[in-house]
Amino acid sequence: MTHIPLIDMQRYYRGDAAERADLAREVDAACLDTGFFKVAGHKVPDALVQELLAAAHGVFALPIEREMAVTAPTGTMLRGYLPLHTHRLARSRGVGTPPDLCAIFSLARPALEPGRSVVDPEATQPVIWPEEPADFSTVYSGYYYLIDGLAADLMKLFAVALGLPESYFADKIDDSFAALNTFGYPAQSDATKDGQLRAGTHSDFGGLTILLQQPDAGGLEVMGKDGAWHFLPPQPGRFVINIGDLMAQCTNHRWCSTPHRVVNPSVNVMTKQSRLSVGFFCHPNFEAMAECIPTCRDEGGGSKYAPVKAGTYMRRKIMAVCTPSAALA
Repeated sequence: MTHIPLIDMQRYYRGDAAERADLAREVDAACLDTGFFKVAGHKVPDALVQELLAAAHGVFALPIEREMAVTAPTGTMLRGYLPLHTHRLARSRGVGTPPDLCAIFSLARPALEPGRSVVDPEATQPVIWPEEPADFSTVYSGYYYLIDGLAADLMKLFAVALGLPESYFADKIDDSFAALNTFGYPAQSDATKDGQLRAGTHSDFGGLTILLQQPDAGGLEVMGKDGAWHFLPPQPGRFVINIGDLMAQCTNHRWCSTPHRVVNPSVNVMTKQSRLSVGFFCHPNFEAMAECIPTCRDEGGGSKYAPVKAGTYMRRKIMAVCTPSAALA
């Protein structure tokens, strides 16, 4: 699937209202089609991306006992280290599979700004930082705030694409409990079980995802409208963007939240090839009501879905993919 659209954010940052409207139409077309596109021309420096990938490799190279030292407390979402066999992403679609072959380091907003009031009880929990690598918290904090800014800019484009004021989503994501998750897929020395993948078939849960892929290790596949799986190769300097289930629901399924997965490497490289990716998941405010966007209602003014509190929806989705032994259970 190398043909998914490329959105150049420089056209947003430098353009006038007409240029932004043209760009929003391209975003709308992508979201109508597969819900996937790529982004270039963003404000995240390549040097920071390289530092982030190096720090991520460093934390997954630690001995398991040091990784487990930053495991999230029981009942806490989106914090700390989650070991292999913690998630079954296909469960979010009601499909039972063996556990995914992936470890995760999860963090949320590095610090709350003065005067900020976050209702989400999970977002008030402190981030759990590993002691190694030494620059991990500095690098990740810098990346988080830049990527959070990109998400806010994309949500402005989404609003224009849906025929809404550019600021429509601003008060719905200003206390967002977004997650920055680093996914470590180790080289595979053991035979996998039937149906076991690095990440099982799923669609993302929230508003939008900004994915950074390790440049030299693929594996991401997206289901096309033809029902076949299509490889989505990593491209340096570009992020993969896709919308989640909650955004699709709020658009009355005008926009698509498309299934995707991370497949295992070929047999000849199984013991050699690890993989790493970093995903920023922009979820709405915990107390925000996820309801049909006015411009997306059907001809009779109705919606396919009843309103639901975003935090309730997201907690249900996140908890569904965790095994009973997971830190989140």
